[in-house]
Amino acid sequence: MKHYFKLFALIGITLILSSCASKPGYSPDAVSEADQLYLSKQYAEAAIAFNQQATGAVGTEQALLVLRAVISYVKAEQLTQAVQLLHSLHINESILKVSNLARLTRAHIALAERNAEEVLNQLKKPLASNSPAIFFAEYHELRATAFSMQGDRITTAEEYILQGNHLTDDESKLKSQELIWESLALLTERSLQQLQPARAPDVLSGWMELVRISKKYQLNPTLLRASINNWQRRFVNHPVKLSLLEGLRNRKQEDVTLPENIALLLPLTGRFANPAKAIRDGLLASYYAKKDKENITIRIYDTKADPKSIGDIYEQAVSDGAQFVIGPLNKASIKELSDLDDLSVPTLALNYINNESSIPEELYQFGLSPEEEAIQVAERTWLDGHVNAAVLTPAGPWGDRVYKAFRDRWEQIGGRVVEQQSYNSSKNDFSLPIRKLLNIDESKTRYRKMSRLLRTKLKYTTYRRQDIDFIFIAGFPRQARQIRPQLKFFHASKVPVYATSHIYTGNLNTERDRDMDGIRFGDMPWVLTESTLHRGLRNEIEKLISKEGNKHQRLYAMGVDAFNIIAALNTLKAYPYERYQGETGSLSMDEKQRIKRQLSWVYFRSGRPRLLEQANQ
Repeated sequence: MKHYFKLFALIGITLILSSCASKPGYSPDAVSEADQLYLSKQYAEAAIAFNQQATGAVGTEQALLVLRAVISYVKAEQLTQAVQLLHSLHINESILKVSNLARLTRAHIALAERNAEEVLNQLKKPLASNSPAIFFAEYHELRATAFSMQGDRITTAEEYILQGNHLTDDESKLKSQELIWESLALLTERSLQQLQPARAPDVLSGWMELVRISKKYQLNPTLLRASINNWQRRFVNHPVKLSLLEGLRNRKQEDVTLPENIALLLPLTGRFANPAKAIRDGLLASYYAKKDKENITIRIYDTKADPKSIGDIYEQAVSDGAQFVIGPLNKASIKELSDLDDLSVPTLALNYINNESSIPEELYQFGLSPEEEAIQVAERTWLDGHVNAAVLTPAGPWGDRVYKAFRDRWEQIGGRVVEQQSYNSSKNDFSLPIRKLLNIDESKTRYRKMSRLLRTKLKYTTYRRQDIDFIFIAGFPRQARQIRPQLKFFHASKVPVYATSHIYTGNLNTERDRDMDGIRFGDMPWVLTESTLHRGLRNEIEKLISKEGNKHQRLYAMGVDAFNIIAALNTLKAYPYERYQGETGSLSMDEKQRIKRQLSWVYFRSGRPRLLEQANQ
């Protein structure tokens, strides 16, 4: 399977062992040409070199060199060669060091095939105590990646902690610790507190406490410093790198202080008025829930629906004293702003645009893009081990955008779309596009041809195509409630089905949503409060949520986050591994200053969304 390294990128993990200048377990005098090529990440060349070395070796030494060649082929994204070479090798499992490396090799292949269960099966037994340190490091890294694919953040962190015991150079240790942080940072502050080990202070509990402190006091540097100092007194011998602690200590109050004057630019009249009002209401609810809001003023400007006027409205807001601008919402208006030479004040646009080559330094982007959700579906299904996708989307511009975003990302990471069909979203019967998607009609056509050829009636059972690993459907609750039963009717009941959050209203309706049982989708904490440990601002303001806020729940939550994240922008920009736990997801910032949402993955069971990690419980 190609794209071995892309697997790590999808779950926020970068390979760190292969980037080290020197490796534990190897002295400079013992490093061969093949080792040097491997360490410099020239994996294809390393595979050839290890094979050449193997031709002059015999017995155990030869087997070890061939296994090193197999691993090199895997990392060179040449999985076919790797598998063929491994199958050609007779492995004497009674020789411990051969057996150990063989298990590591098979685990590398399983990981390239995105089979987390097989990785853990191969690495169930620990390595022999006299194994080279590099093998121990790879053993724990492979296990960490597999647990991460399964969504087990705590065990992922534990494995990276163990890996750190076998790394010697500071760069590798720091990268390993950043991966510990990234894994735990995906948990909420409440989850970190509830899942804290009930044992005496150890390395894992130290990491969990440190990440929890950073979340709790992310916007209060004074209390953060005091808490870090107290943490150090409790975890005296903790292996955390000093640079990570200093990164927490050195945060400044001015970087997280909310501006006194904020301008909100929204189209409160025209076709986008109702969604804009939901965003406004969520933002104001967040503002009124803030305890120290006395010195903060929010002025609201109606941008209407004319993108050409946005420059004048923006300048008026700045002239009125705005130190920070939230908005606009319309993509055309954001494009108008991005084309300016520079922006007067930091600006958080409430949508995403594609003009990435000339984005002003002061422009940040945050939104609820269906394209971004489709990309997350592609990444999630890839991590789940799928390759061949069938896609069913509504006819029209929205469905086309979602399909294009999914297809582009899916093919980029190595997947294949074997079939795509569109449906008329105004109808209730989607059997025709579903039959085409599953090649049901082709099965019937073969039957008729065979009957005519043999001039007799044959016993016939309808078959669907068998080259589909999963089905991605885009649509809304009314359509999804019809599509799922029809997929089952046409013999696709066992095919995994994924969707974006749009299939769920956000309100529990177990009777109607029972028809969607089994569908997997990603959604925001705000609408999944009954399915997750998340207990955010919603519990505090539930009775105050406006009519538009209840109708457009996700946009309301976006307004909540649009206000709250202002104080976290500098931190997210300076520390890429940091996250802000928002109502719309776990938020981070990419290099283009776009706020990225990590959704919570759930599936319908008995008409109720449940965390995907509970699927086998």
